[in-house]
Amino acid sequence: MSASTAISAPKTSRPGPRGPLLKLALRQYRLVALTLLLLALGAGAQIIHHYDGWADAIALRDHVGSQDYHFARYADDAHNMTARLLSDGTLLAFKPALFAALITGVLTAREWETGRVTLALAQSVSPRRWFTVRWATLAVLVSVPVVALVALYRISADHAYRLDLLTYGAERQNAYFTIGPVTVAYVLLGVAAGAVTATVLRRTWPTLIAAPALTWLLAALLVRSRAVVLVDFPLSSQVSGYHQGGVLGLQFYDLLPQDSYLLNSLHSGDYWPYQIASGAVVLAVAALLLLAAFRVLYRRIARP
Repeated sequence: MSASTAISAPKTSRPGPRGPLLKLALRQYRLVALTLLLLALGAGAQIIHHYDGWADAIALRDHVGSQDYHFARYADDAHNMTARLLSDGTLLAFKPALFAALITGVLTAREWETGRVTLALAQSVSPRRWFTVRWATLAVLVSVPVVALVALYRISADHAYRLDLLTYGAERQNAYFTIGPVTVAYVLLGVAAGAVTATVLRRTWPTLIAAPALTWLLAALLVRSRAVVLVDFPLSSQVSGYHQGGVLGLQFYDLLPQDSYLLNSLHSGDYWPYQIASGAVVLAVAALLLLAAFRVLYRRIARP
């Protein structure tokens, strides 16, 4: 039976234990896990190296004064140190989410193309359980390194913000407010987008394009709609206006769609409310995508 043939699950099959499925998924994804570990180590080394540079920035400010540190040009001045922090942020802001969508979509599509779903049925394992374990494994493999990197970044960004070592304006806001729990939520959104696109398309090459594209489009729509302002009601009175230029009227922090009016209205105490509200909205969309993926999967299994 080919992978594209409709699958009819035996009525007598019972759910099997998740342990063997988890071990199988970990064994099959060990190359993915190794790649993620190496990428995380490289990004972490850069963040730690740049964190050590804040001591030089403090020494420079003490030597030339705060005015010259922020507005004159030196090797370790506010402009260069902010640029370094922003470069650390570009590694985390949205690339892990797109990578999560890519690998989840491709690996899921391969399940259909190679007929592993048929093999799962032959072993009395339901496709729903089969994909649940695989998607959950991929979500953990991608999100755990990102959580560690976000923690490192937040230590560095909070240190710089608290000691007034960053420039003033949009770059400062991007560097401080962008990375956090919502970064991990975007990763889970990528996993969900990869799952649903691969389940619908069941082909590797179309999914290779569709999964990251869907992730980016949903993020752009969430930013453009200002759904976070709807969740965080006190913030809505502080924000006015939309940026009119760019794709969909958006601005960008590397590949991440941004709302400059929203970010520039935030104060340091708004960080956690903004991050929690943003993360909640993104997770809600990710949950809807997963429900859609399971619904499509159920229809393909039940089709006669």
